[in-house]
Amino acid sequence: MNARPFLVYAVVVSLLEEAALVGFLLLVLPRVGLVVPAWGVIVAVLVMAATSAVLTWLNLKALVLKPARSPDVGVRGRVVKALAPRGYVRVGNELWSAECGNGTVAVGERVIVTRMDGFRLVVEPVKDDL
Repeated sequence: MNARPFLVYAVVVSLLEEAALVGFLLLVLPRVGLVVPAWGVIVAVLVMAATSAVLTWLNLKALVLKPARSPDVGVRGRVVKALAPRGYVRVGNELWSAECGNGTVAVGERVIVTRMDGFRLVVEPVKDDL
């Protein structure tokens, strides 16, 4: 996901959450006999805003992270979403977008990594699984 749409989404969601909190504190709680003082509402809104800002910052940092290590050529994996010609494979404990130029490969079949194309693995079906 691109950082700009995520930031817009995060700001809109945070504003809606803040509005819901203020509405709950000022409209719902007084109806059941619990009155929150103005300073309590301000503190709650500031804590929620700070939490949203920190979490948004951490998520934006995570969006630009690249995998620590990509699979080596020759490593085997298993198809998770059928490759027709694109799908997903599991290599080790990681799920990778993959492409197979040799037609389709069904879910559950074993594949071998032949190269990387950006962040997409190029794979071929394993001929003999010894």
